Amino acid sequence: MTIAYELARYSQELTYQDLPADVVHYVKRILLDTLGCAMGGVASKANEAIQAYIKELRHPEEATVFGSGQRTSCLNAAFANGAMVRFLDYNDTAFILQGETYRTGYHPSEVIPGILAVGERQHLGGPDIITAIVLGYDLSLAFLEGVRGAGIEKKGWNGDTRGAYIMPIVAGKLLGLDAEQIANAVGIAASCHAVLGILDTPAEEYTMTKNIRFPTMAQAGISAALMAQKGFTGPTSVIEGHDGFIQSVMNGEYDITPLTNLKGKFAIRDACIKGIIADFSTHGHLAATLTLVNEHDIRPEDVAAVRITTSQRCAQHTGDPVKKYPRNKETADHSSYYLTAIAIIDRTIGPAQFTPAKFEDPRVRELIDKVVLVGDPTLDKARPAGISEITTHAGATYRCRVDNPRGHARNPMTDAEVIDKFQRTVCDQMSAGQIQEIVDRVFDLEHLDDIGTLNRLIVSRFDERTDGKTI
Repeated sequence: MTIAYELARYSQELTYQDLPADVVHYVKRILLDTLGCAMGGVASKANEAIQAYIKELRHPEEATVFGSGQRTSCLNAAFANGAMVRFLDYNDTAFILQGETYRTGYHPSEVIPGILAVGERQHLGGPDIITAIVLGYDLSLAFLEGVRGAGIEKKGWNGDTRGAYIMPIVAGKLLGLDAEQIANAVGIAASCHAVLGILDTPAEEYTMTKNIRFPTMAQAGISAALMAQKGFTGPTSVIEGHDGFIQSVMNGEYDITPLTNLKGKFAIRDACIKGIIADFSTHGHLAATLTLVNEHDIRPEDVAAVRITTSQRCAQHTGDPVKKYPRNKETADHSSYYLTAIAIIDRTIGPAQFTPAKFEDPRVRELIDKVVLVGDPTLDKARPAGISEITTHAGATYRCRVDNPRGHARNPMTDAEVIDKFQRTVCDQMSAGQIQEIVDRVFDLEHLDDIGTLNRLIVSRFDERTDGKTI
């Protein structure tokens, strides 16, 4: 039995009845947060281009595209909605502990857009959606947990490649495929799709394509499941076979044990919900900077120097010279220099902090030049921990360390905070009544008969506060 077949069997055996009550509740919190992040990407230029592209394709009307409400195929909806979810870099993340060091778990909520799209196509209810999300999280984190050695990124690949391996399994479960069909779907998608490291490397400026890494893999995974449903075959040994993933991509540095021990894992419990729009490795030092400027009323003109101490991975990933003076949103949310400067100036890091005017603001650039970023290997064991030290022209030095910023699994947001984040993210595009209806439906998800009724609510609507103008 191949690994793909074993995972297919496991996906079929997992049922809603297997899920503890707290896991079901975690799903609801994450789902609401993900939908809010999607709406945060509606106004982006990237989404405008994707929406125009989809409209020209004229695919069957199976699923809803968020924001516009456009109807298209589940493939296109998964892709477009996935790109929206990732645009702000505000969706959840996770960490994987290996020995004493944490590795990135990327953004496991990226499985959700594809699940919602296929679920709408199949007219599935809340319990099926909840179970698929739990499965997607378990597969996503286990796939990355198996990485050994220097890591997949050091080999020139990106961890979102996992989408081509896990999404055929999740989609196959939603489509009602048997184990053999699901294993074939994994072989089809995984053997033909991978993400190059250039889309998330310290040495390159980011582009719009950064945010379609996983959506492209999800689209491929769903397509593979639909093909396998019709009898198309693929190499089911794609993970462990000759010239397969372990041999060709990982050079043998991979442990299959996490993938073959999924029962009772419920990885969604360890997801971190972001309170700041930025790469999560920066959240410790950014939370520390925000604490200092607010507690001591530090103004930009008061600052003589800023010293940021963070993990080595954060210093490398967000401190490369290419990212020091960002020119677009995709790069700015991964620039510790820019993010630190904007935290001092605006005392918040939300959607409004990522505009061309901010990127060119002389005050921002002046502060960037005062920031020194240092990578400390001891903080690799406590990611995303970070330290901020601000020295003023008056000679005072203020220091703060934050290990577990708000939203971290060890410092979780309350339900009220998750709802507040959703409201703040979508309030410019939805009425108060629409927002409340979405919140109510998400937190009563297990009783929803057809997920399409929720998907069709995730659109920009007339807001009574705009004096008759559409948003």
